[in-house]
Amino acid sequence: MASPTKKLTKIRKVKLAGKGKKRKAKLRSQGTTKSQAELFGDKK
Repeated sequence: MASPTKKLTKIRKVKLAGKGKKRKAKLRSQGTTKSQAELFGDKK
Protein backbone atom coordinates (compact mmCIF):
# COMPACT_ATOMS: atom_id res chain seq x y z
CA MET A 1 0.00 0.00 0.00
CA ALA A 2 1.24 3.49 -0.81
CA SER A 3 2.29 5.81 1.97
CA PRO A 4 0.04 8.75 2.92
CA THR A 5 2.59 11.17 1.44
CA LYS A 6 2.56 9.38 -1.92
CA LYS A 7 -1.24 9.42 -1.97
CA LEU A 8 -1.37 13.12 -1.12
CA THR A 9 1.22 13.98 -3.76
CA LYS A 10 -0.80 12.13 -6.42
CA ILE A 11 -4.05 13.82 -5.35
CA ARG A 12 -2.47 17.28 -5.48
CA LYS A 13 -0.90 16.60 -8.89
CA VAL A 14 -4.25 15.50 -10.36
CA LYS A 15 -6.06 18.51 -8.85
CA LEU A 16 -3.50 20.93 -10.30
CA ALA A 17 -3.80 19.34 -13.73
CA GLY A 18 -7.58 19.76 -13.58
CA LYS A 19 -7.57 23.38 -12.49
CA GLY A 20 -7.91 25.85 -15.37
CA LYS A 21 -8.94 23.11 -17.78
CA LYS A 22 -10.78 25.50 -20.10
CA ARG A 23 -7.92 28.03 -20.05
CA LYS A 24 -5.32 25.38 -20.79
CA ALA A 25 -7.41 23.94 -23.64
CA LYS A 26 -7.81 27.41 -25.14
CA LEU A 27 -4.06 28.00 -25.00
CA ARG A 28 -3.45 24.67 -26.70
CA SER A 29 -5.90 25.37 -29.52
CA GLN A 30 -5.47 29.12 -30.02
CA GLY A 31 -1.91 29.61 -28.79
CA THR A 32 -0.60 32.69 -27.06
CA THR A 33 -0.24 36.27 -28.21
CA LYS A 34 2.50 36.80 -30.75
CA SER A 35 5.37 39.14 -30.00
CA GLN A 36 5.40 42.69 -31.33
CA ALA A 37 8.21 41.81 -33.74
CA GLU A 38 6.16 38.96 -35.20
CA LEU A 39 3.05 41.12 -35.48
CA PHE A 40 4.66 44.17 -37.08
CA GLY A 41 7.64 42.62 -38.88
CA ASP A 42 10.31 44.53 -36.95
CA LYS A 43 13.85 43.72 -38.01
CA LYS A 44 17.00 44.06 -35.93
